[in-house]
Amino acid sequence: MADWTDLPVDILVVISQSLTVIEDFTSFAAVCKDWKSVTSILKKKPSLPTRYPRLMLAEKIDTEDQENQDASIRCFLNLLTSKRFQLQLPEANGRKCTGAHYGWLWTIGTDLQINLLHPFSRQQICLPPMLTFPDQYEYNEKFTPQEVWYFFVSKIAMSSNPCKEKSLHDYNEDCTVVAIYGEFSILAFTKLGGTVWTNISVHSRVYQDIIFYNGKFYAVDAHGVVVVCEFDDANGPKATVIAPAPIETRDTYQKYLVESSGHLLLVSRIRRGYLFGDDDDDDDDVEEDDIDDQDEDAGDDIDDQDEDAGDNIDECKGDVDGSDNVDQVEDAEGSDKEEEKKARYYTIGFSVLRLDECHEEGNNYAYRLTEVTNLGDQALFLGSNVSTSIASSGCIKPNCIYFTDDNCELYFNEPGGGGHDTGIFNMEDGTIQLNYAGESRSNFSPPLWYI
Repeated sequence: MADWTDLPVDILVVISQSLTVIEDFTSFAAVCKDWKSVTSILKKKPSLPTRYPRLMLAEKIDTEDQENQDASIRCFLNLLTSKRFQLQLPEANGRKCTGAHYGWLWTIGTDLQINLLHPFSRQQICLPPMLTFPDQYEYNEKFTPQEVWYFFVSKIAMSSNPCKEKSLHDYNEDCTVVAIYGEFSILAFTKLGGTVWTNISVHSRVYQDIIFYNGKFYAVDAHGVVVVCEFDDANGPKATVIAPAPIETRDTYQKYLVESSGHLLLVSRIRRGYLFGDDDDDDDDVEEDDIDDQDEDAGDDIDDQDEDAGDNIDECKGDVDGSDNVDQVEDAEGSDKEEEKKARYYTIGFSVLRLDECHEEGNNYAYRLTEVTNLGDQALFLGSNVSTSIASSGCIKPNCIYFTDDNCELYFNEPGGGGHDTGIFNMEDGTIQLNYAGESRSNFSPPLWYI
């Protein structure tokens, strides 16, 4: 039988360069010393996407021993294997990190420069800086851009992987990037290699999420109104309304757009706490009145999707979701209610609507909203990442919503910073579990889903 360790180096190099996800590359390096040595002779590590979401924890800041700590090390938790691994990532030190998809993050710091960063290869791609956005706050000597850098840009979505192997540049010049930014949370876009951001004409303000779906960018505002972005209009880029706000929705519900099993979903996150009206009895449960029930046949399951599992590449145990290390958190009526009430905000539930094409005469919108009560074998990952749906596998539970703390404007008001409002919401019984049994907080960059 042939010995795989005796394969010629040039063949191993070809194999390593043909791998398509991070997990396969690190598994390749773990076969033996000879195979691992091949990865070290590559000119640069490939900027590959990850197969499954990981939880990227906040910087470790030890207030009692700041001289001996290394804040450049970031920890990633693997939900499938309940393991974690550490990466040297000085490029993220002291910077806000947010998910940008395809295995990339985007970062911004007090230098006001916005970068795409791949934590595995450590490749960076510069985007236009913060001050090139058209709409800025009214700065002065006492109120500078450095006062708002950590919440000035809330979300970024990309049309494709920013890295392109056969490009003349280190980036994919065909990639379009759309951002939600500024005092009024409006939309702007740029192309990789561009020097400025350009506004997209919008009908309203306070947009909360954006996604690239079926070749176009879609966004949702605080009312729940969904728009599609058009870049080829003669009057310039604009956003056109395609779906109305859900009936009786509230602006305090955080809105997300996510593709799941080929459908576009509108998800509302319902928070409580004294900043969200703790005394409002109408919020005790996620009732049908909180969503737009426009279809008598509501509640259809999202189609199942099968995906192969397998990821055993990490090095050490971590405190992630599992049968032994996750505390059950009851809903609003549970024993922890009094402790939760001390928090300025905490999540109690979600509602999910599906956008269905509408061809009815007299309807002014291209889509109508249909309630979804079951996600099938899918799990949604929401937060400061690009909203994503993943087929359940191993420790990834079906029909659940995994969420992290993305209430960035309130991080500085929380003891230790943001990061407490995380969990796993079960669509079937409405319960919430912790997705991380430890504590990881930050004033500007708490844990997020790395996808």
